[in-house]
Amino acid sequence: MEKTDREKEKSSAVKTALGLLDRVYPGIASYLRERLVLREDPGLPSQGYRCWTQEEKVFVEAADRAGYLYGILAIPEQMPEAIGEQSFCIPEGKCFQETPYILKRGIKFNLPLDARTPSYSDASDSAFETIPLVWTKEFWRRFLDEMASNRYNVLTLWSLSPFPSMVVIPEFPRTALWDVKRSSIPPKPEMSGRSMFSADMKAGLYPVKKLSPEEKVNFWRWVMEYAAERCIEVYLFTWNLFVYGTEDSGYGITESQRNPVTRAYLYCAVKAMLETYPLLRGIGITAGENMEKSSADLEFLRDTYGRAVEDFQKTHPERRISLIHRLHYSEAERMEQLYEGFSADFAVSFKYSQAHMYSSPDPDFFRQFVREHPGRYPYWLTLRDDDNYLYRWGDWEYARAYVKNLPVRQIEGFYMGADGFTWGMDFTSRDPQKRQLYLEKMWFKLRIWGQLAFCPERKAESLWMPAKRRLGAAADMEFADLWREASGILPLVNCVHWHDYDFQWYPEGCCCFLHPPVGKLVFASIREFMSCPAMPGSGFLSVMEYCRNKGRCRDEQTEEGKITPLQAASEIGQKARRVLRELAKRWDSATGTEEYQDTLADIRAMALLGLYYSHKLEAAVELCRFRLEPDHPEAKERSVALLKQAAGEWCAYSAHAMGIYRPQRLSRLRSYVDFSMFDRAAWLDVELAETEEGGQEVCE
Repeated sequence: MEKTDREKEKSSAVKTALGLLDRVYPGIASYLRERLVLREDPGLPSQGYRCWTQEEKVFVEAADRAGYLYGILAIPEQMPEAIGEQSFCIPEGKCFQETPYILKRGIKFNLPLDARTPSYSDASDSAFETIPLVWTKEFWRRFLDEMASNRYNVLTLWSLSPFPSMVVIPEFPRTALWDVKRSSIPPKPEMSGRSMFSADMKAGLYPVKKLSPEEKVNFWRWVMEYAAERCIEVYLFTWNLFVYGTEDSGYGITESQRNPVTRAYLYCAVKAMLETYPLLRGIGITAGENMEKSSADLEFLRDTYGRAVEDFQKTHPERRISLIHRLHYSEAERMEQLYEGFSADFAVSFKYSQAHMYSSPDPDFFRQFVREHPGRYPYWLTLRDDDNYLYRWGDWEYARAYVKNLPVRQIEGFYMGADGFTWGMDFTSRDPQKRQLYLEKMWFKLRIWGQLAFCPERKAESLWMPAKRRLGAAADMEFADLWREASGILPLVNCVHWHDYDFQWYPEGCCCFLHPPVGKLVFASIREFMSCPAMPGSGFLSVMEYCRNKGRCRDEQTEEGKITPLQAASEIGQKARRVLRELAKRWDSATGTEEYQDTLADIRAMALLGLYYSHKLEAAVELCRFRLEPDHPEAKERSVALLKQAAGEWCAYSAHAMGIYRPQRLSRLRSYVDFSMFDRAAWLDVELAETEEGGQEVCE
């Protein structure tokens, strides 16, 4: 008898889930296959499940495919006693149930399609190295499997101009690009995005894969089908206004939003994209850097992207299409007026922690915005991860607090990812044998955020379940706690030393990019630490605020509920010293896998960096005190001594970090970032303190 659609769905969910489990627990699929019983319960919420064991069977109840998938994946997590070293067993009388806390849990992926159709992060090594790989099925199998295993169900693909590399537009067929190409000339990124593909890059083009436009379409259809099998929806995001890839088409398409050909092109491109990819769930748009910066920008987007989505939705009522409008360069009230009565799903996207999600677990930016602009549309939150490009992160308690503070009643979901870095293949290791998918390297970070976004009450032991198989017997919960403590350092640093954007502050390198007329990558000096504000609404005082308000900087009394920079420095230092002390006991141990040793090295790097920041913050307070109160020369002397100590710690940190990772080009910092090139700058801080004159105001 032929299976019903519902039976096929269950069978497919079992096959997918067991395949994902077998990646972590080899052999478990064959053990569970004959012991699983799937039952339907329409009363359960979407993605939710109920599981119990009885007579060596595991019963999984759900209302949809995602519920079955997640229920099966939860079996080893909720029943750790079932997972032995070489065998499996089903404990009797176990019962557990979960429903999703956040319905849409996504990854933000800057998509390096081709040098001719770039993303904003394409001026980086990570994007350059990943271009050929995003056109392979193996890359996406690993990427999407990692997502699904960790409960992510949304993939957002971000590109400045994706259409020529992804779709054949009936009205503009010559815009479709043949082959996949890179350039021997790297992009020259600007904040406007206007130089991501240039004439000299065109001269340096060379093919990395031969594909016709039709073959490209078939490939991306396969990617979306593979994602759908894992209950992952795909969205495509663009920045505007860019028309890369159309330069030689002959249609007269330009970057002018006043050009009627450009309007027609984008309208037709969006409709063709939706028509070509039946599994594409939605389109995200931005009133971006390359537009007029007026209300005309929003009207242009409404008349192109918005009209295309709306017209497609009207003729395809069976499809559910979302248009997600980012608030970037947008006036909220005007946006709402333009989309009044919009016939497709409409939502607004907000950058929740600006560029630094590793800061306060309860940022105030969204609350403040909603107070000032109480809108009626649901929100998506962008969680920008531009703090941890190199080091494996693992503070589940920070993530738990962050997730619990998300405004779940006001949002559809979130997407998490970087802007100046591509989460493709990680090529930073000095050992070429250790090059791997970024999501695989950062498996614990991805696991923490995905699992806790699905169920914030998940216990640490459950999150840690796969660790011993990956890291070896040495990966006990004490090791997990060390990892957590080291990972808790940067959020403290970011709270007391805050910049909104990633180009303004890269904490792993203590550096930033200064725009023209300076136009260079610079080390954040002691003077910058004195003047830098604290994170708004975080409950932290900056160095400047603390010294202005209190005068006597060593007095710990401060505004009620506020955390001083000295308290932050003390906590950072305590974490760093404890981690380094405990790591010393493990460093020469032969136990643990190679990945365990690599993780140890990352934890050590985070702790060494923490030591540096703790003493630099203390020095900033002392030097700020002297600047405001020159009759306290002892404060200047203390700052000099602290900065000498900090400079030595920076050099130890940079030597360790650059010993395991090679310098890489980062798009938003516009250059190669080699931490050791800042060694001299760390010692220059000492000279700056020694020559500091008191009696001056600290500039904001």
